[in-house]
Amino acid sequence: MAHITIDTGSPTLRMSTNIHVVLPDDIGKRAMSTLYLLHGAGDNASTWQRLTTVERYAAEYSCTVIMPEANRSYYTDMAYGLDYFYYITQELPEFCERLLHISTDPEKTFVAGLSMGGYGALKCALTYPERYSKAASLSGVTDIRKRLADPDMIPGMVSEMQAVFGPELQVKPDQDLYELSKKRIQEGGKLPDVLCCCGSEDPFVDMNREFAGYMEGTPFTFKYVEGPGTHDWRFWEEHLKTTFDFLFNDKN
Repeated sequence: MAHITIDTGSPTLRMSTNIHVVLPDDIGKRAMSTLYLLHGAGDNASTWQRLTTVERYAAEYSCTVIMPEANRSYYTDMAYGLDYFYYITQELPEFCERLLHISTDPEKTFVAGLSMGGYGALKCALTYPERYSKAASLSGVTDIRKRLADPDMIPGMVSEMQAVFGPELQVKPDQDLYELSKKRIQEGGKLPDVLCCCGSEDPFVDMNREFAGYMEGTPFTFKYVEGPGTHDWRFWEEHLKTTFDFLFNDKN
C-alpha cells in the first residue's frame, strides 16, 4: 500500500487544500474500487489515516481510499463561505480520476464518513445516486434540522452554523436527508445501498434510530447497526470494519 498526501490548489475553493490517499501498489493494472472517506467536524483530511486501521482494510480489499479536507463546512455550499459540496462531488472526483486513474464505475465507487462526514456521505449518495453504489454513516448527523435546533449548541457553534446554513438556519430541501431520499424514491431510479452505525451512548443515537425507522420503510436497501459506544474513535475503529464488510461483502 502507498499513502500519498496531495497539496493542490482548488479552483472551487480558491485556495490550497490537502487530500490524503491510501492506494494499492498495483493501481492502474486492474480496475479497483474507490472509497471517498469523509472526516468529522474538528478533524481534517489526515485523521482517518492517523487514528484508524483504514490502510489495512484498503489493502485487504484493493480499495483506493480518498480522504479530502472539508474543514467545518458540513459538506455544504456555504451561505457565507466556500462551495465545499461542489468541491467534494464535482472537482475532487474529476481531479482524482485524472491524477490517480481511479475507476469511474459507479458500482465500485462508495462514500462514507463519521459525524459531520456521515451527513456528508449520505448527502453525496442521495444527491448523486448514479455515482455511488453504497454509502455509510458512522455516528452521522442524520437529521440536520434537529442538529440546528439543538438548544445545547454553544454560541460559537451557532454562528458557525449560520455561516453554513444562513442566519436563520433554514435547511433547504437539498440539504435535508429525508427530503433527498423522498426525491430519489419519487424519481424511481437506482438507489444506493445505505448503512448507518451509531453507539448506544452517542448523543446522535436518537436521530439515527429515527432515521433508521424511516429508511426501513422505504425501497432503499438499508442496514442499521447499533452497539455499545459513544461518539469516539474506539467506536469508529470498530465499525470501520462494519463499513468495509458492508461495502464489499454484503450482497443485499
